[in-house]
Amino acid sequence: MNAAVQTSATLDSRPAERRARPRGAHPLAALSPALVAAHAPAGSQAESLRELRSQLLLRWFHEHRTLAVIGAHEQDGADVVAANIAIAMAQLGESTLLIDANLRDPRQHLLFGLRPIAGLSALLQNRDVHTEAVMSVPAVEHLHVICAGNLPANPQELVSRTPLIYLLKTLPERFRAVIVATPPALAYADAQIIAARARGCVLVTRRHRTRVADVARVKSQLEPAQAVLLGAVIRE
Repeated sequence: MNAAVQTSATLDSRPAERRARPRGAHPLAALSPALVAAHAPAGSQAESLRELRSQLLLRWFHEHRTLAVIGAHEQDGADVVAANIAIAMAQLGESTLLIDANLRDPRQHLLFGLRPIAGLSALLQNRDVHTEAVMSVPAVEHLHVICAGNLPANPQELVSRTPLIYLLKTLPERFRAVIVATPPALAYADAQIIAARARGCVLVTRRHRTRVADVARVKSQLEPAQAVLLGAVIRE
């Protein structure tokens, strides 16, 4: 699949530390403005996301349920794209899970204004915290998030172990789609491992910033992992 989705600067926004939502405030108030699929579902950027969603449904999710979203560099914003894809899937009424597997610099708890008690790092250490780790998102029906949790000293070793394989095998039994956000591929080998576990991935790039050589390096990393690179999301 050659998916090229152009998005505007709104998706380039980095999530900021969020204050507690005032009592009685609308649930959307907890979400970062970068989550345009939730804040502006009728806008042009959300429409681009729906086009990407349609391609993924036709060419990946008809047979598979797990997809990794990776970027070459941190500034490519794969975390924001992963969150928006997850929201777009949930808006179809499909039970969707977003996993923050970026155990280096996690962002999903900031994007969604969540305060997790436990996260993926605890699950990968075989702690029985599934109920606490899988969090619903009040502002987005059908969407759940597993945040990264406490940052471990050995993230690459954790994602290499059997528990991640087990999670990505069993969680799709509960969810129609599982979206996995990864750390930058050219900074950490974690992304290659996670993409292999998910079996398929989408690469997030930025126009005029992500170099062709960077894309080629990511592709070469994924080849031995036998992860299917479905296409690229091009961001402004």
